[in-house]
Amino acid sequence: MVKAKTKRRRPAAARSTSLLEPSDFTSYLREKTEQLAPADLQSLLGQTDTLRQRLATDGAAHPRMQRQAELALRVVSDHAAGHCPQIPYYTVSLLAVALLYFADPLDVIPDWIPGVGTSDDALIFELAFQLGQPGVERYCTWKGLSTDGILGPARPAVPPAPAAKRVAVKRVAANRKPVRRR
Repeated sequence: MVKAKTKRRRPAAARSTSLLEPSDFTSYLREKTEQLAPADLQSLLGQTDTLRQRLATDGAAHPRMQRQAELALRVVSDHAAGHCPQIPYYTVSLLAVALLYFADPLDVIPDWIPGVGTSDDALIFELAFQLGQPGVERYCTWKGLSTDGILGPARPAVPPAPAAKRVAVKRVAANRKPVRRR
């Protein structure tokens, strides 16, 4: 009898490619942002109470996502009411798509899986806020809100001045001029 050679499969940890990359989620966000219509925003705003309830329960594992989702709801609500026409629609639609993704419990990682179910939702919010950062910063400035815990750590208002070059000085005597070393 001749034994047939069988191929061995490498374990999942040894495989070099993953199924999904952050760029896949970014592509999803951009594609859906281009397809979003104003009526979709009205539909989303009709789900506000349901979204807030889900955030209180499902979002507990991701406090940053909770803050981002609350801010996203404020931006979308203010936009729909016509209170913030200076915020780019691209930013509004990015945040709305992130909220719609969160509203769907059957997404890439189903939300009913304990501990990890909302991880993909948190990633979507993170990417949406990253892509729409200029508009989010503009909204927060207009509303007087802090972006701490939403866009990242606080940045100093004024960057520190560069350190001045120091010249080594040797005093020979108290009544003489200093001599510079080279």
